[in-house]
Amino acid sequence: MVRGRLKLPRSALAPLALTAALLAARLVAGPALSDPTGSAVPPSLHLHAPWLYVLLAPLFTLWDGVSMLSMSRLEWFLIGLAILYLLWRSAHAVRIVRRDEPWRPLRELLVLIASAAALVAFIAGGLLWHRPMISLAGMGPDEIVTDFHSHTRVSHDVRNTLMRGYDTPANLRWHRRAGFDAVFITDHNTIEGLGHWSGTPARCPGIEISAWRSHVVLLGDSLPVDRNRYNRSLDGLKDLLAVSDSAYGALSLLSLPEYERNHWGRLDSLVAAGADGFEIVNAAPKAAELTRARRDSVVALARRTNRFVVGVSDSHGWGATSLVWNLVHAPGWRAGGDPCARVLARLRDGFTAVRVVERHHLATGSAWPRWLTPVGVVWETWRGMGAVLLWSWLVWIWSVWGLRAYRS
Repeated sequence: MVRGRLKLPRSALAPLALTAALLAARLVAGPALSDPTGSAVPPSLHLHAPWLYVLLAPLFTLWDGVSMLSMSRLEWFLIGLAILYLLWRSAHAVRIVRRDEPWRPLRELLVLIASAAALVAFIAGGLLWHRPMISLAGMGPDEIVTDFHSHTRVSHDVRNTLMRGYDTPANLRWHRRAGFDAVFITDHNTIEGLGHWSGTPARCPGIEISAWRSHVVLLGDSLPVDRNRYNRSLDGLKDLLAVSDSAYGALSLLSLPEYERNHWGRLDSLVAAGADGFEIVNAAPKAAELTRARRDSVVALARRTNRFVVGVSDSHGWGATSLVWNLVHAPGWRAGGDPCARVLARLRDGFTAVRVVERHHLATGSAWPRWLTPVGVVWETWRGMGAVLLWSWLVWIWSVWGLRAYRS
């Protein structure tokens, strides 16, 4: 008696491998949200994905994963893709030799062009489309979800780019999709972006001053600032920190990456001069290089000196991914009044004023080798996903395989 055996077609090996990898990632899943100060995140907090995000989860989650990389990781993402491409085509060449098949240079050129075009389309779509976004959900009614640092087209590094249409309403619509209640508009050295806005989220006043070897965000400022008074020396920088409240009615926030690059050895003296707070998460790639050890050092300093710490989007209009949110506890704020004023008043309480909530992502100091950054992005994306997005990935994987099997 001959027993039959179920034999899967070789074409099913790829979807099976992807399915196994997905399930393995879920077995070692990380928390989707964390507090970089080390505090526990309330269990009610979670990420909400709109229906189109769920429907196109493989594309949208990968866009998010790449958007949350630091600049050094972004560079290695591209280098890693080139290395993986060469390994892929080398393996293909080996198969050709073993099968004694002719090598077709034109076919290889077409594969290269198609691969490069797909990468360019992926990058362009991720940068330019203000698509549906993951938002923060599950907050209590007394929490004001706040962003403390963002820009509009009046900033030089927005105005002179493809994002030159990113005005105040566009900025606030971006933040509304991400679940924010209050947003500080902090353009570079100007308050021209503080246009009228009466919708949700609340538009809060601010400005980002290019001081001496540093950027200082003044939260609550709606007055012009002559940055020439503060950008010529360390004394000028300290003077800005000392007078921000009395001269501009604002709280001073030291911005990344400048305080890490240029003032790491003198942070205590900047606090003594009057700095009110620190950014410990900044979603801009060039500002996302702060290692965990250094972040912990800043958090310890802020805790010891009772300074507030925040995470910021530093949004310049590119993409549609929020990495971090801030929860400011203000009982009864929804009943009326100015949420911006409530936030500013709460910041004066210092370190306990803000709960920072950060998404899971491939961080700068991750153990993943740099050349494997593309693989690390996918793995960490899978580890931070919920069940709904997992099922969307699985449906896409097996639907694509089924369609290809049917056509063949």
